[in-house]
Amino acid sequence: MTHMFVATDLHGHTHFSDGRATPEEFVAFRAQLGMKVISVSDHDVLTAVRPVARAAAEHGMRVLPAMEATSFIHFGTPDAEQVHLLAYWPARMALDGSLEKTVLFRRGQRLQELWRGFVLEWLDTLAATDRDALNPGRLMERVAVEHFPALQTMIDRIASRRRELFDAFRKEHIRFWEAGTELFSWSPEELMDVIRADGAVDVVAHPVRYRDKERLEQVIQRAQGVEVYTSRHKAEVAQRFRAQATELGKLWTASSDDHQNARYIRPPCGTPVATLARLLDEEVPAEWAHAEQVFAEAAASP
Repeated sequence: MTHMFVATDLHGHTHFSDGRATPEEFVAFRAQLGMKVISVSDHDVLTAVRPVARAAAEHGMRVLPAMEATSFIHFGTPDAEQVHLLAYWPARMALDGSLEKTVLFRRGQRLQELWRGFVLEWLDTLAATDRDALNPGRLMERVAVEHFPALQTMIDRIASRRRELFDAFRKEHIRFWEAGTELFSWSPEELMDVIRADGAVDVVAHPVRYRDKERLEQVIQRAQGVEVYTSRHKAEVAQRFRAQATELGKLWTASSDDHQNARYIRPPCGTPVATLARLLDEEVPAEWAHAEQVFAEAAASP
């Protein structure tokens, strides 16, 4: 039986979280590759969705509003680890104003407020010469919350101006997430409930990365979908997760998880037509579909 897929990349990041690309750069690169549907899935924020949707329209591409949302297992214990769920909203919500009414959109706004306060407080703990190098004239204090330097932008700023402070900031950054009871103490199942109540579909992101495999199995059993491939997955690992998703009747995706900090590896087979129709919440045009490629034949970018 021939399986049909659509050229997509439904997991990647911009400078609004831990990527380096602007929304326009993110879109232009995927347009060059001939993608039909794309998503920016920044961590816990939806800030890039509108600019990405506007840019994609100029290239004749569709956008699925998405977020890589953070939950925790064993929160507050030495065994704590993040579990990321990809939330996908129907394409029509990218620009119609309904996305901004969701719980997760408001959660993202709160995260940006807390992140801004966290960074500014950390800067104030530094020696004056270090603080002035990273925040000359305290200009960052005048930056609006939604445009405040996110994680990767802040890391790049420190690396280029005060490299010796990098380790200290990295430790502080980890503490920000692990102390974030207000936003991140949700279990994966609790986060799934919120995603579904917001009108989105939940997909377990990069399942290969989690340490507690028994707990991961519980999460996959409850989830609506599984990301069976990213650039972190070897072909045999991707095939194993794909087989599991198929056996369990789950939606599944294959995406890049691109952060623009390494060579781009194109998803080897795109998204199954049935999965994409469910995520888009509309019929997939027949002309978008192509026959399956093998995972091992994943192609590098031009």
